[in-house]
Amino acid sequence: MLALAVAPLAGAASTWKTHHVKTAGFSIAAPAAWIDVTRLSPAVLAKESSVPGLRAYVEAARSSKAIKLIVVDVGKTTIANRFASGLNVTQVPAIGDLQTQRAITVAQLKSAGVVVGPVASSYVTLPAGKALRLAYRARFAVGSPVVATLQFVFLHAGKATVITYTTLPKLQSHYGAPFARSAHSFRFGQ
Repeated sequence: MLALAVAPLAGAASTWKTHHVKTAGFSIAAPAAWIDVTRLSPAVLAKESSVPGLRAYVEAARSSKAIKLIVVDVGKTTIANRFASGLNVTQVPAIGDLQTQRAITVAQLKSAGVVVGPVASSYVTLPAGKALRLAYRARFAVGSPVVATLQFVFLHAGKATVITYTTLPKLQSHYGAPFARSAHSFRFGQ
């Protein structure tokens, strides 16, 4: 499902780390203080119960083969707002071109009943190539907060690679610059 959005990313950080996911053929950078949940390291598992929202990411990493990377902010902003902002990257077989991906993804979002308000879409060119950009607000479960979601969909090597950035609407200005820098760092074949 291209609309998969699990959530997560933190404020302006001075130190960044590039995450290389060789098995999926890409690399992407994020603030160095954020943790890679997909590795399920002892450090991640130790924080699972103390960091708000982290358990949902750990469960998603354990249960989905489409999720290739989840990197989340576990710092002060997460603790204060009880929500782990961050990024995730998924890959699924591609169907058609970016226009077809747009139609499919928007239809999935609307039929799932998770979208709160409009879905804004455009086509952008990033260093990794042309991408579909989607921005929307969503509530993924009853009782969960409305989240601001930004997605970039790339078609490469027969796959749709989707980068999803998620945060609380009130934190969009806090995470805007890190999300943009991270999206511009994404590369295939790294």
